[in-house]
Amino acid sequence: MSRTIKILAILAVILFCLQVYSDNKAEVDLWGNVGFVNAFPWSANFKYINTFSFTEPLRPWVNHEWLAQYILNFIYINFGNAGLILYKIVVGLAITGLIYIGIRLASCSGVTEFLWIILTISTMGYGFSTRPHLLTYLLYAVFLLILLRYRARGSRYIYILPLLGIPWANLHGAFFIGAILIFIFLIFEISNMKRLIPLAAVIILYIIGTFINPYGPNLWKFIFYSGMIQRPFLSEWAPFTRLEFISEHVDFVFLCLASFLAVSFSRKPKDKAQLVVLSVFFLAAIAMRRNIPLFAITAAFIVPQYLEDTAGKAVKKMYSKFSAPLVAAGLLVFSIVSIVSALTINKSNFIEMEIPQDSFPVNAVSFMKDNGISGNAVIFFNWAEYCIWKLYPDCRVFLDGRLCCAYNVKTINDFFNFLYARGDWQRAIRDYSADIVLIHRGNPAYAKMLTMPGWTNIYNDRIAGLFLKKMAHEAFILRLQKGDVKYPQLKENEYFP
Repeated sequence: MSRTIKILAILAVILFCLQVYSDNKAEVDLWGNVGFVNAFPWSANFKYINTFSFTEPLRPWVNHEWLAQYILNFIYINFGNAGLILYKIVVGLAITGLIYIGIRLASCSGVTEFLWIILTISTMGYGFSTRPHLLTYLLYAVFLLILLRYRARGSRYIYILPLLGIPWANLHGAFFIGAILIFIFLIFEISNMKRLIPLAAVIILYIIGTFINPYGPNLWKFIFYSGMIQRPFLSEWAPFTRLEFISEHVDFVFLCLASFLAVSFSRKPKDKAQLVVLSVFFLAAIAMRRNIPLFAITAAFIVPQYLEDTAGKAVKKMYSKFSAPLVAAGLLVFSIVSIVSALTINKSNFIEMEIPQDSFPVNAVSFMKDNGISGNAVIFFNWAEYCIWKLYPDCRVFLDGRLCCAYNVKTINDFFNFLYARGDWQRAIRDYSADIVLIHRGNPAYAKMLTMPGWTNIYNDRIAGLFLKKMAHEAFILRLQKGDVKYPQLKENEYFP
């Protein structure tokens, strides 16, 4: 029966992965991640300047995710929405597989192993949208596994790390994490020359390899510049300090508590390098909640050995009180709930990327397209890349999710001052050549625009308000007054793109 339970436990983990990693809701960067790059850097179609914006159309664009975006474009073109969802599931399963290897190396019991993997998967779920950073999670897991193995017994696998630095530097801007990780382990080998010299060579070669990218050393320059810019307007960049974040991330809170207690009460000798890595990524998650999945991966590899020492016997004792048939039944129920949730919960079609109509201006954009409205548009930040896909080149945006990759700080500040109606909020529509405003009705700027001289509110729905500058769109406003306009037919479901 133990073999049957083991098989059921593996099945339960796989199906839980399917549930967590298969979310099919389009998020704000999906259109850019799939549509921005469809050619290699040596092609004439590769974009090195801002292009999609009217505020800074010639500004250099450092696309630190170009290779991942090319891959996502390739997947979508060849396999459609189902391919994009499968991409997430495959990457998630690969990370989970690496975590399983790491936990097995820690010699955990089967019950502890199962519970820890489930908690880790749940915590990682926060970061599993269809974005390039999934590949950072995967590469980080590979790096951590190799470096922990090297720390424990030495391993020639560390010489793979510089080679992995080349794709990582082209897949996602968080490639610097690899250098940080190597450096931490290097510090704790300072007294062991046999271990220190290989790690020193690896980190030097790794950094050299990251210069192999379309932007050369400018990529590192951009990373340092980007790291200095605060983003209080993005919730995923916010520190983990708000009460609502605690209720949203109960799994993360539990993972932190379990990790702290396991390490604190374990009698097993502590590896200082491991604890520093765990602490660094815990602080990173508290500083910016977008780093929660990275902490989850870190804890998944490092904590199990201490958890087994602290609670392993108690968990086994508790497990022994349940009969084998009851455990098997519990695993079956868990698996059924996972697969039903993966296929049906909050989904109209599980193989399509669904566009939530309460989050995106589907009808407002249809209204613009159907009536040939074109120009320079100030668009609510979360909708900008959606509108680039739907309206470019007839409309160019003020700002989009690329932020400091393609815009300077002044442009960014002017945009958000307008959106939140603070300070000289009118600068965005006064000092730039904007003639269209499409914003969320919940934005403070919406109420201001309703009484703004020289602008006309031409369309509203439950989430979006559309305004036109009278001087630039006099002919259309006259058509509107005559009733000579088309209104979109409302759709029950809308799918990417």
